Amino acid sequence: MKKVLLVTLSDNADHQDTVFGMYEELKKRKDWDVYLLCIRTPKVELQTSDHTWLIDCPERPGVTKKTFNLPLLFSVMHRVRKAHFDAIYFESLHTWNLPLMMFSGKAKTYQVVHEVIPHEGDSQVKMVDLMNKAVVKLADTIVLCNKTYIQEMLKRYKITPEHLKYLELWRRYPQYTAPVHSGRALFFGRINPYKGADNLLEIIRLCPEIQFDVIGRVDPQMKEVAQQLAKEPNVKLNNDYVTDQEMQDAFINCDWVILPYNSASQSGVIIDAYKYSRPVIAFAVGAIPEQVDVDKSGYLVEPGNNPKFAEKLKEAVSLSHEAYDAISRYSYQYGSEKYAASGAVERFMELLNQ
Repeated sequence: MKKVLLVTLSDNADHQDTVFGMYEELKKRKDWDVYLLCIRTPKVELQTSDHTWLIDCPERPGVTKKTFNLPLLFSVMHRVRKAHFDAIYFESLHTWNLPLMMFSGKAKTYQVVHEVIPHEGDSQVKMVDLMNKAVVKLADTIVLCNKTYIQEMLKRYKITPEHLKYLELWRRYPQYTAPVHSGRALFFGRINPYKGADNLLEIIRLCPEIQFDVIGRVDPQMKEVAQQLAKEPNVKLNNDYVTDQEMQDAFINCDWVILPYNSASQSGVIIDAYKYSRPVIAFAVGAIPEQVDVDKSGYLVEPGNNPKFAEKLKEAVSLSHEAYDAISRYSYQYGSEKYAASGAVERFMELLNQ
């Protein structure tokens, strides 16, 4: 029997959903003994047991007062080492990952790197870069969730191909959600430079006849853009924390999910869109082209071409109900086959059995 610990100390709902989904799938297997380590107050649903270890750890990935809660850290390290795991899989970056790796005993450690090139303009860019450099030295295996950045990862962090493995993203997957034909477009996620807040504002102004839902916390450097977004008559802006249910409602009540990003690694927002049967329109940046079946699950636009993006969005919202229903159904099926945790479990086990 293989004994495995899945770890995410992130307060990000996507990372939690990823790890919780795999935990639930592995629990169904008699030949795997799976444990979970996560924050005390996760944002997504989790059925707790003696195999789920919830701790009051610092927020990811920076350094805070809680980072130096040494009694708690040492107790977690002792508990992990005492359990004699065969493998420990870290889904997200966190300062506590480092000592856990160092004192993991004979367990083989896996660390997912989501941002090979930290996004310029992100407030955590320096911390992410430092963490990446640290984990590539400590983890036995680095896991990358896209193919686009494999060569960049090898070159930038000077690791060998044997040290790096590719594993597709996954999430829990609900049942198919029928379209509502609202005609609304959704931008979901932090309003920051790399996610194209400037592009979003221009696109909205180019599409006065389309209603936009813009949901996400505002980075300090984007406050002025957020203020301008709030003034647009066709924008419903929500900068507050949203619950898991509110997030679901936002995706269900839109027809199109838009990603006018300036840069990206891979996007969890695209997976969420497919989960709720909603197609996407995105700039073809980073590894996003790996996630879109062009003209079937959505559309890709030349990066930075806001007029073309607006034109494509106008075309999309003018589709007949029959045509839209077909692309909605395909988006769900494509996403389910590519990203559902139930389908990812074999790939995951194969990785850990290597």
